[in-house]
This record gives sequence, structure tokens and C-alpha cells, in this order.
Amino acid sequence: MRIILTANGDRFDGELYDHPVAEEFSQLLPLELPFEDFNAVEKVAALERELTLRGVPSADEPVAGELGYYAPGSTLVLYYESPGRWPGLVRLGRFDWDTAALRGISDGTRVRIERSEV
Repeated sequence: MRIILTANGDRFDGELYDHPVAEEFSQLLPLELPFEDFNAVEKVAALERELTLRGVPSADEPVAGELGYYAPGSTLVLYYESPGRWPGLVRLGRFDWDTAALRGISDGTRVRIERSEV
């Protein structure tokens, strides 16, 4: 599924991967969340509810430019660096946001994520 991320008036294309957790996440769209920097690796935002972990590995190793879900905190994550392999991480998709620009967005910046019609 193609998605669009919008922040500070800029639009970034992306896509969700084909697995049950990404499909469940897609049912929450559209959504707009305030993101905060975490550990100089990623931007994080709390989801309103947990996603069900099924059909995915119990641990994963996201890379820069991916969208993820961290199950222990019900957290949506935009990676601008790789955090390494951690239990409870699920790679949801990828996005075309310049990772250096993503690193530079201010804490509290609201990012809208929605389905793309294209």
C-alpha cells in the first residue's frame, strides 16, 4: 500500500510492507501524530492503541528510511539511523524522506500519514 507522510508542509512518499501488522496499522490511517527524537536514531510517536503482533518475527533490525512499530511502547517509529536488532520491533514500511532532514525536525512536529490514491 502506498502512503504519504506530510510534515511542515512537505510531502514524502512511502509504502507499507505486506504483512498482518502493517495491514492492521493501515486501518488507523489517516492519522496525525507529534513526533519526538529518541536516542539520536529515530523519531517516535505514541499510537492510541496496541497493534497485534502476528505473522512477523519477534525481533527485527530496521534501517534508515523505514517506518516501524515498537510493541512494548505501542510506538510508531521513523528511523533515520538503524537502531540495531531489538525484540518487539516490527518494520511496517519505508519512506522517501531524506534521513538528514528527518533528523533535523523539531520535537513536537506533527506528521500526517495517510493512504495515497496513486
